[in-house]
Amino acid sequence: MTREQFEKMIKALTPPDRPPMPVDVMRNFATQYAKLLIFADAARSLGLENDPNVQQLVQFTRNQILAQMLNQHITEEYSHPTDQQIEDYYKQNSKKYVEVTLQRLILPHSQVGPDKPKPSEADEKAYADQIQKRWVAGEDPEKLEKEATEHAGITTPAANVNLGPRRPGTLPEAHEAVFDMKPGEVSVVFNDPASSYVYKVISVRQVPLSEAKASITSTLQRQLVADKIQQIQNSVTPVLNDTYFGPEKPQVQPTPRVIPPRRRAPEAGAPPPAPPAQGNAPQQPPAPPQ
Repeated sequence: MTREQFEKMIKALTPPDRPPMPVDVMRNFATQYAKLLIFADAARSLGLENDPNVQQLVQFTRNQILAQMLNQHITEEYSHPTDQQIEDYYKQNSKKYVEVTLQRLILPHSQVGPDKPKPSEADEKAYADQIQKRWVAGEDPEKLEKEATEHAGITTPAANVNLGPRRPGTLPEAHEAVFDMKPGEVSVVFNDPASSYVYKVISVRQVPLSEAKASITSTLQRQLVADKIQQIQNSVTPVLNDTYFGPEKPQVQPTPRVIPPRRRAPEAGAPPPAPPAQGNAPQQPPAPPQ
């Protein structure tokens, strides 16, 4: 194999968004690839390339590679939204780029102990409403936060009331109404299972397009690629023979499990493992059903 041939193969196996293969990795790959060629030549000498099973695997792997290359092609083609697309998205989603600087009171629900029975929900709500009214009247929020923390029987330091700048989507969904408030306004009490929350708007500003452009570009890249892939998927609807495959069963979401990887030592005399996959390298097809 010539240098030109080797470098063409490395280029084909390396995705365009990845850095060049380090020299030590390239050397290791070349060593493994040479061994792979030796075993492949031995397989050809036995006529295995004409084996029907081998031909089926080659066809399957070819389709895998074509699908991967199509995905790469779509990603490259649609990863550069135009300035007009970016501006249109900004105008159509202007509410997403309202930045509100907030203060927040966290009013923990009272701790329950042997000498302190759990207060009723009505009592908890009445206390939270009282704190909210005192804030509206102009009392110091840090003082109110400290008082509410001690009232709940919590001995740790009170939470910082300065929440800082926030944009829509960064608060719990039930609290998103604060983004419709004006500077100086104090929100109603938001009640959650463990605490109640009250917000005050300090300032509001519209994030300019120049600041939002990078995030909009990233959003549009994902959206355009996803839309194109969905368009291709929706162009054909696979129809399976229920007599052969059986009726479709409802999909059940599996419970996530973390399984540590286990490595198996190769047996003596076994062919060397395939070189490490680099982006578009063919993958081993799934095992046929038993």
